[in-house]
Amino acid sequence: MSSQLAFGWPVACAVVVALAAGVVGFAAVAVGLVVVLLVAGLIEALVTPSPLPTFVRIGIGVLAEAGFLAYVIHFGRKAVAANESGDIDDAPDVVPTG
Repeated sequence: MSSQLAFGWPVACAVVVALAAGVVGFAAVAVGLVVVLLVAGLIEALVTPSPLPTFVRIGIGVLAEAGFLAYVIHFGRKAVAANESGDIDDAPDVVPTG
């Protein structure tokens, strides 16, 4: 029985490390989705039932979409250029203060 435990231990550690890496990536995506869904909910709650003309309401939606795409493209290109992965293991040990 102890030989099975000793043999299975490295495999169990590898599974835990892989699971932790997946959870970190999932958490980053989840936080981003919270912001996107918050904006979408505000638009749906405040703009859709408003008495504004249709072209204004559609314009607000188009501006929100353009803002989201600009954010993703700008910061995505910046991250790729800096060879950023978004992984917490690649983060610096100390947060810069200056």
